[in-house]
Amino acid sequence: MFLSTQFYDLIIKIAQVFIIVPLVIAFWRFKYLNKIQLLLLGLLVISALTSTVARYLWSIKENNLYLLHYYTVIEFCCWAAIFYLFFESVFMKRIIFWIGIGYVAFAIVNSVFWETLETFNTNSRSLESVLLIFFSIAYYVKMFREKRISRLEYNASFWVNAAVLVYFSSGFLLFEFSDLLLNLSSYKIRGVWGVHGIFLIVHYILITIGVWIGSDQKTSH
Repeated sequence: MFLSTQFYDLIIKIAQVFIIVPLVIAFWRFKYLNKIQLLLLGLLVISALTSTVARYLWSIKENNLYLLHYYTVIEFCCWAAIFYLFFESVFMKRIIFWIGIGYVAFAIVNSVFWETLETFNTNSRSLESVLLIFFSIAYYVKMFREKRISRLEYNASFWVNAAVLVYFSSGFLLFEFSDLLLNLSSYKIRGVWGVHGIFLIVHYILITIGVWIGSDQKTSH
């Protein structure tokens, strides 16, 4: 049984505004937030503003894809900074730092020479997803090897890391094969974005838990 286009449209609309939930919780608990959670809050604010401007430009039939080029770099840098704080190892910190430098350089070159500001930045989005998935898995490996956390459900970094793994794992497929969507019917395109919207909602739910739990404790351990 196929779901209706109205259902997919509803999911997409809910996903677009669901960012309000972690934002409200983060601002409500603002004085208790640590460095990692403050970085998350900053990323959420930037994401909300970018999304708002993008929807406005779309409503007046203006190209808004250039915003994604800038936002992707900012988003990656924020997540890289969060993982930099997650890890204690100097080796991992250096890896994250140099990968971050390399990614920014790649994104700039990509936007200038390959996928210009008027087009969807598939290459940058896909690479961002791969790198963040790598960081996320590496952190889980560290977490389970050390076995220093007795109750994962009470550890904020567990939930924040899960938010990264869930969203960017699903997003990678969408970003990588975004060009193929042009050949799909309107119904199938709505279906793809509807599924993406579900993962985005889960992403925000996990972030909400991450800024709610243990916000008065050190998140990285």
